[in-house]
Amino acid sequence: MTIKVVLFDFDGTLVDTLPLSFRAFQSVFKKYDNRDVSTDELVAMFGPTEDGIIALNLNNKAKIPEATAEYYQVYQEGHHTEIPSTYEIEKLLQYLKAKNIKIGVITGKSRKAYQISVEALSLTHYFDIVITGDDVLQPKPDPEGIYTALAFLNASKEEAVFLGDSNADIKAGKSAGLRTFGVQWLSTSQSTHFEIAPDLIFDQVETFLEILHDETASPEKWLDWAKQIQAIAQIGLTYATDVFDIERYEALREISVDIMDNYTSAGADLIQLSFANETGYATPKVDVRGVVFENNRVLLVKEKMDGAWALPGGWADIGYSPSEIAVKEIQEEAGFVVEPLRLLAVLDKKFHSHPPSPYHVYKMFIQCAIIGGAAQGGVETSDVQFFGEDELPALSVERNTEKQIKLMFEYLRNPNKKVILD
Repeated sequence: MTIKVVLFDFDGTLVDTLPLSFRAFQSVFKKYDNRDVSTDELVAMFGPTEDGIIALNLNNKAKIPEATAEYYQVYQEGHHTEIPSTYEIEKLLQYLKAKNIKIGVITGKSRKAYQISVEALSLTHYFDIVITGDDVLQPKPDPEGIYTALAFLNASKEEAVFLGDSNADIKAGKSAGLRTFGVQWLSTSQSTHFEIAPDLIFDQVETFLEILHDETASPEKWLDWAKQIQAIAQIGLTYATDVFDIERYEALREISVDIMDNYTSAGADLIQLSFANETGYATPKVDVRGVVFENNRVLLVKEKMDGAWALPGGWADIGYSPSEIAVKEIQEEAGFVVEPLRLLAVLDKKFHSHPPSPYHVYKMFIQCAIIGGAAQGGVETSDVQFFGEDELPALSVERNTEKQIKLMFEYLRNPNKKVILD
C-alpha cells in the first residue's frame, strides 16, 4: 500500500540534539549531585520526559525544581552553537510535504524541550501531529503515541511507517503493527544496534528518499495517464461527428475525472468544472513567475490561500506576453513596479516535486528589476518580504519548490548561466 503517513522519533532521528541533551543532563547531575553520569547511564534513564528523568534520578530531591530549570537553560542556549545543520532532514520533510504525505512526531521529550528545539531549528511548519512525552500515559516502547497519531490523522497502520534511532522506537513501531525503520543517519543515535530487527536500517537520508520515491511513483503515473486520457477525449470531442464516437470520448473524459478524484484532493466536482469542461485542442497551461533580487535576497509573497510563500506570479492571461505577465503579477501581488530583464528557466511541472495537479503545466521564470512602487500585498497575498537563500520560509510547493528557488539564486551568482529547459 502507498505510504500516506510518516511518523518520526525526534532526538537522534530528525535533529542531532542528543549530544546537547547529554551535556545538559551531565551538567545538572554534576552541579546538584556532584556525580559524573555517562551517556550509557543517561540512555538507560530515557523513557520519561526531561522533568521525569531529573525527578527520578537526582539524589538531591530538594533541588529538583532548580535542577530542572538549569537543564532547560543549558539545553536552550546550546541550540545557538551546538546543533548541526538540518539541511538533509529538511529536504526529506519538504519532499514529504510535496507528495501530500502526512508527517508526525512521536517523542519522549517534554513539550517544552520539543518546542525549544523545533522553534530554534524552524521546523514547526512541517508537522501535522506531534505527540510528546507530556501527551501520553505510557511512553515508548508502548505504542500509545503512535495509535494517537494515527487516529488524529485518520490513517491505518498499513498506510504508515515509523522511523526511530532507539530500541524503544523499534519496539513501539512493531507493537503498533507499522513498518518500522531504524535510522543511524545523524552523528549520535541512542542505539548502535537494535534488539528487535527493524524492517530496514538507513544510514543515509537519501536512501530513505529513494524508498519513498519508489512507493509514491505509482499515483504520479496514474495522473499522467489521466491527463493523457483527458487530452485524447477533449480533442476527440472537438472533431468527432459520429454519435457513438462522441459517447466513447465522453466516457473517456469521465474515466479521467475518476482517476483525478482518487489521486488529488480537488474533488470530482471541481475537477469536472476546471479540468474536464475544457474544449478545443488540449495544450499545457502556462504559469509565469517573476524573480526579483535585492541585496542578494529574493522577493517572495505570502499566499492567502495556504499561508505559504511563493515567487509572485500566476497563470498566463490571454492578450499578454510572458514578460508582461511577470510585470503585472509582481505589481498586483507585491506592489513593486518592475521591468523584465531576462528569461531564466522554462520547467515542466511534472519533473519537479509539486503536489498532484489536474493540469500539465509549463512554468516560466522571468527575472525583473524594481524601478518603482513599494512592498504591498494584494488581493491574493497578505505579506511581501525578501529572503536570503538560507532563510527561506515555508514555501507554497504548489507554486514553487525550494529546489526551484535555489536554482534562481544560481542565476544571481552566475549572470552568464544559460536558460534551463526541462
